Amino acid sequence: MDPSQVQPLVNTGQIAQAQSLFDTFAWETFLALNSPADANGNPDTSVQTDDPQQPRVWEFFRESGSVFLPDGAQPEPWNSASFKTLAAQVKRGEAPKRRLWMTSLGSRKSANEANQLDESFQAFTGPLVDLNGNWVRYEVLINKTEFDYIYQNELYNLDGQATFTAKGPINFPANDGTNQPGSMEIKLAWKQLAGNDDPSRFFVRQGQVVHYDAGPDGVQTVGRVTTETMGLVGMHIAVRTQSSPTWLWATFEHVDNVNVNSLDLDSKGRTRRPNFYNPETPVAPVNQLPPQNARLASGAPLTTWAENLTTTPTQVLQVLPVPGGTEAINAKFQAMLLSQGSVFKNYKLIGTQWPTAPNFPAFPGGMLFGTNNSSSPESIIYKTPGKMVPTYLINTTMETFFQLGNQKAGPLEEDDRLPSGTVSDSQIVFGTESCVGCHYSAGACIGFKTDLQGRLVLDANGKRIPIFGKNANSGLTGSANYSWLLQMRAQAKPYPPALNQVKRSKPTP
Repeated sequence: MDPSQVQPLVNTGQIAQAQSLFDTFAWETFLALNSPADANGNPDTSVQTDDPQQPRVWEFFRESGSVFLPDGAQPEPWNSASFKTLAAQVKRGEAPKRRLWMTSLGSRKSANEANQLDESFQAFTGPLVDLNGNWVRYEVLINKTEFDYIYQNELYNLDGQATFTAKGPINFPANDGTNQPGSMEIKLAWKQLAGNDDPSRFFVRQGQVVHYDAGPDGVQTVGRVTTETMGLVGMHIAVRTQSSPTWLWATFEHVDNVNVNSLDLDSKGRTRRPNFYNPETPVAPVNQLPPQNARLASGAPLTTWAENLTTTPTQVLQVLPVPGGTEAINAKFQAMLLSQGSVFKNYKLIGTQWPTAPNFPAFPGGMLFGTNNSSSPESIIYKTPGKMVPTYLINTTMETFFQLGNQKAGPLEEDDRLPSGTVSDSQIVFGTESCVGCHYSAGACIGFKTDLQGRLVLDANGKRIPIFGKNANSGLTGSANYSWLLQMRAQAKPYPPALNQVKRSKPTP
């Protein structure tokens, strides 16, 4: 984005006009990422027709499971075997296959294996179940700029993070004019297509799906492995630019996710239906997380979900509508894509978050002890630096269960930074969630827990216990610079037994 175009609009209060520039930028980024790629992973400008089988630019990005490996091992370089395999597929005109599974339970694969799903759960919650009783799958990928920064600074393991943050803050590279793109992360949501779905309306990839079921004892284990046709239903895009140190955040969804024109027919002459909302059950509770029904070990409490026990569809409702200005931008790009016969006409931008004042400070949350003096709304509207707009932005396929509506202000604030004498804010406000608001909380490892004698404390599995920082004080308390990957994906290096190790922590009952 060109600040010379944006800043005059912001200075004169024309936020809606500036928003249209960012929404246009979001669409251009979405289309560039979904452009057919050449053998180097760049948009192939020689392509005259959009062949759905041709690999896309984002498919040359590195899947996070190939970057953050067991025991903090060093990942393969960018131009690894997987990159070369993709280049060969481009030349043969083949569509890449994706491996879709839940890496929180399986071992992460090396970069030369098929791309895999990062998770079968939404962030910090659980599974989204479509109308056919199938789980939605997710994966996170990063571009070369971000990969190189992580690789060169050993941020792919917790030890490297602790060493790096002791010297200074993590600061992912922004764009360097036209010489280098800014750091970029994308998150994709995939729906398993069934016989009552219309594949012609989706961007489609074949995927090997590893399912996690539970037996009679309720223990979750690796179960069925099936090859499925997967349709793209959601895409998050986060990119760091020089004018947006808090990153730019855009999110796209399939147009049929929660609402359709029931007068329209699909390519097989059937009445179209939403992907995640059943109009025949209008009184069903919406956006409800299914109850946990599986355990990780025999006799352990129910702390997770099993696919074979979690098949009731989630009734999804989009609580906040897409703004009218954004819908106008959508209509323009969808008309262009319709004229080109592109399947991406069936996708829409939900919104774009951007900073109106990049250097504006964040406001802490909380409520003064013994009073009703709430720190909201400022602590919510200005939860993160930069005076970000809009305040809320969610994707119904990725943050379904955060759409609570009226709720206490505390969870919407950064209330773990409370000043002395304050408590969590109980003021009732309206809220959903925010891309930047969530990622602002991401931390990096700043060290490992020790006892009072300075000896390392090990958990029940004999591993060191990491301490994670926060995004505060200009990043000098261990900020991960808005990326959850460092905290949620990285592992520590193996730690050899030593004479000065302290007793292990008791396992959680």
